[in-house]
Amino acid sequence: MTTLHLGVDAGGSRTRAVLLDAAGAVRGRGESPGANPAGEGPEPALGRLAAAVTAALDGRGPGRIAACLIGLAGYRSLPDPDAFAERCRAALGLRHPVRLVPDTVPALASGGVTDGHGTVLIAGTGAICVRLAGARTLARSGGLGWLLGDEGGGFWLGREALRHAHADPAGPLGTAVRAHCAADSPDALLHWAYAGPPRRLATLAPLVSRLAAQGDPAARAIADTAADHLAGLVRATAAPAEPLVLTGSVATTPGPIRDRLHHLLADLHPRLPRTDPATAAAHLATRLASPRLRAADGRR
Repeated sequence: MTTLHLGVDAGGSRTRAVLLDAAGAVRGRGESPGANPAGEGPEPALGRLAAAVTAALDGRGPGRIAACLIGLAGYRSLPDPDAFAERCRAALGLRHPVRLVPDTVPALASGGVTDGHGTVLIAGTGAICVRLAGARTLARSGGLGWLLGDEGGGFWLGREALRHAHADPAGPLGTAVRAHCAADSPDALLHWAYAGPPRRLATLAPLVSRLAAQGDPAARAIADTAADHLAGLVRATAAPAEPLVLTGSVATTPGPIRDRLHHLLADLHPRLPRTDPATAAAHLATRLASPRLRAADGRR
């Protein structure tokens, strides 16, 4: 029976699970909605983690999983991470303990940083930049959530687009936003904005990037400001001699934001992911299952 190693990337919008065999080959993938306990609460988060893992197992029993590492958005909100890790183990039906770490840990590893030392920017629904030494955080900027910060992230982009569309509903950006929201008036835009979960404003981010690439001045101004905010997070966090990895859909999708971000950070030599964070988490879980690699980690 093939032994499997499980990695999970639990973000604010999506949760992805990957199973690797001992040779590092992908044996399963699963996906579910976001499992951030800070935004969803612990019970929904556990249910979504279980849904992604069940999909990755595809009928196989969880008893085949020899090690599991979960990179969790909202990790800092947990009053007792060890207790939540045990709840994850029980919810997933695993025999072995779950290693629970901030989602920044597998995000940094996704850029090929094998020793865990470097800085990672995650710009997806939210925006946070963290400098890491293994699983230990040395410095952090951003990550305050949609209500208090996350400038430059997907939610922020969507909110800025809605603000512009409310003020100028007939312009190119306003027209595109109204079409996306099925809103025929500024008041209908407000109804759309407040009728659903806050994170759905992030669904407008790709629209901003697309119109910015097409030359719309309003969209370009929002995109440029987003890149400036994200570059500011990196400048406040990164060490010049260490690796810098840019992750998340806002920072990695080809277009004006990514281009400007790379230009602003050129002296830090930013790199893009080589794999997805869930697969990186599964590779980190493989280390947990190897006595030799565990011993090497213990000597660091």
